[in-house]
Amino acid sequence: MEALLRWPPEVSVSNRREVIQWWESRRLNFNTYVGVIGVVSWLLVLTAGSAAIKPGVDFEEPVVMIFGPFYYCVFANVCYSFGWIVDAAFFRRAPRVRLYKFGMLFSVALTALPGIWAVVAWITTLITGQKLD
Repeated sequence: MEALLRWPPEVSVSNRREVIQWWESRRLNFNTYVGVIGVVSWLLVLTAGSAAIKPGVDFEEPVVMIFGPFYYCVFANVCYSFGWIVDAAFFRRAPRVRLYKFGMLFSVALTALPGIWAVVAWITTLITGQKLD
């Protein structure tokens, strides 16, 4: 777990291929972070979201809950690939660690939003005593 939480160090590379290799060697970390946050967010939407709505109403469409994570995974990896495409296109003898950090933080935050929204909706129903339509 400690290895996942460390940011990659600055390194010097000699060509664009090494920049791509640098990014691809970190794809597993990216998928691990986004995947774990995605599962937690999905479970929060399923539980807290369901608790926030009236019976017979869906907090999120069931089809989206089933197929959405697969599409999200594919598009997240496509966007991750744009990171090394931009980095290789504007090659400067070192991978852009700040670009990697920003992309990672943005992806994790975006992935967490549905779960956060579900918890906020559930807390709102607890405070107001009225479930959402």
